[in-house]
Amino acid sequence: MHPIERLRHVARAGRADPSELAAEAAWALADLVEREAPALVPACRRLLDRQPGCGPLWWLAARVLSAGDPAREAQRCAQDLEDDPTRIVMLDALPRGARAVRKGAVSEVSNADLVLVTSEALGPGGMVADSSCGALLDAARTAEVPVWVESGVGRVLPQRIWEAMCRRLGASATHGRNAVSSGSSGVDAHGVRFAPARGHSGVFDHFVVEKVVGPTGVQPLAVALAGCDCPEPPELLVVP
Repeated sequence: MHPIERLRHVARAGRADPSELAAEAAWALADLVEREAPALVPACRRLLDRQPGCGPLWWLAARVLSAGDPAREAQRCAQDLEDDPTRIVMLDALPRGARAVRKGAVSEVSNADLVLVTSEALGPGGMVADSSCGALLDAARTAEVPVWVESGVGRVLPQRIWEAMCRRLGASATHGRNAVSSGSSGVDAHGVRFAPARGHSGVFDHFVVEKVVGPTGVQPLAVALAGCDCPEPPELLVVP
């Protein structure tokens, strides 16, 4: 299959695991660079237009566009995404006997020791997660239960990439029939700022997050954000 066709498959995938999408895109980009290097930048931009909330895709595009050898970097990113140990790290890190919940209202959350949320992207200004997380985060805040965020390879983004992602998400939400407004206030009772038109995700504040679980371990939010390994290439910072 031609790499452009593989990339179109990723772009049209809709609701899918972010790491799987990015790994598939990485192998396709590596092939694309070998066949048609000038197509790399527009291919990355089109992917992000279609999958604006997928943190690993932003990380992949930024790494590849900043690399001296884009094909080799794409292959390295694909391998890192496929070998992501975050789920194992999370299981090992949970306190023995702790009751952890991933969904529920105040009645369920108040009886838990931890609330677990999986982020699709995590940045200085918030996180992208499933839209159902709004009620869960609200319940955790009300019940004063600690929140841990599972944020695997490529999901922690730097300031300017995070801002570019939010601009793309905001543009997508503006054109969505069921979108939440992303105006000057733009935050509802659950801390959700807006929901993108594609998929079922929202951008949430992360002020209730106590720990971030990633491939290198369990860290406070500030430490996880400071350890971001995503560059900020100018090609991705201008949003059409």
